[in-house]
Amino acid sequence: MADVVRRGIVEGQYRPGGPLPSHAVLAADCGVAVGTVKRALGVLQDEGLIVSRRGQPARVRVQRGAPAVDIDSVSPANWMELRRTLADLERRLAAVERRSSPRSP
Repeated sequence: MADVVRRGIVEGQYRPGGPLPSHAVLAADCGVAVGTVKRALGVLQDEGLIVSRRGQPARVRVQRGAPAVDIDSVSPANWMELRRTLADLERRLAAVERRSSPRSP
């Protein structure tokens, strides 16, 4: 259960600072008991991924610095998409730099 919520955080389903669904909703969505959800969220709180206060919904912790991402869990398709995106950004930056550089007479 902790892995499911962790994946949702890493993949952006749950945004930093945003609330997680209630224990009951998470339990129903995953087909587990509410106690299982509470234990899983306790693990995520111990890992520093979420913050939880009694009477308030658990929230995704706003990370300072680099986000916690398990790179081993990123699929090859996602790596390829990242590579394509970075290549496209590199081409765009090069075009902007060419347009803004002073021309020699």
